[in-house]
Amino acid sequence: MLISLTFDDGFKQHYEIALKLYRMDIPATFFIITGLKKYNGKHLLINEPKLLKEIHNLNHEIASHTHTHRDLTKIDRAEIMYECQYSKSILENIINDEVKGFAYPYSTINDDVVKTVKKFYRYARCMGKINRWNNNLHPYKVGSIGIRHLPKLFLKAITLRKPKLVVITFHKEPISIVTSIAKLLKELSFELKTLYEALTKLNILNPYEETYN
Repeated sequence: MLISLTFDDGFKQHYEIALKLYRMDIPATFFIITGLKKYNGKHLLINEPKLLKEIHNLNHEIASHTHTHRDLTKIDRAEIMYECQYSKSILENIINDEVKGFAYPYSTINDDVVKTVKKFYRYARCMGKINRWNNNLHPYKVGSIGIRHLPKLFLKAITLRKPKLVVITFHKEPISIVTSIAKLLKELSFELKTLYEALTKLNILNPYEETYN
């Protein structure tokens, strides 16, 4: 079973988490808000580009969480495009590499949002009930779980119908909790990859690449 650890919003503490995961030889994916100084009262990494660049250089994946974290289902297509394209451009200028992934703010999507996101990114991740266990693998509806679902993950891992990919999403969890979970997953011999690496290994990106511009 493939496991991807993902971190939303780009809180400054995620830099320390990135360092600890690197020392544990565990790659992860960080979804970054690019247009805010703070979110939920916490400082964001986008204000310190050198730290973002360093996270990328530690073989973690830098991905987009839009420019201003708006509900994309409540704005028009031009605004959706701005949120997607501008965020991607900012991050690519910082890390000097392609930004392949995207996470929907609030995990709210509709057909128009998905269609627009596909123009800029190779995959997009959801949360909540949307494809939670990735029973239907789709690069623009990649499901994920929060840490409260971890007991179910361990149960599913010993069944005959275990998921091929489980994505775990963190936000503001303490560093000690994140590293303890990561250590346990590694000790249990799960295969830990960035989300793009996992999706590539599962070979679900190729049929969609022709739609990516």
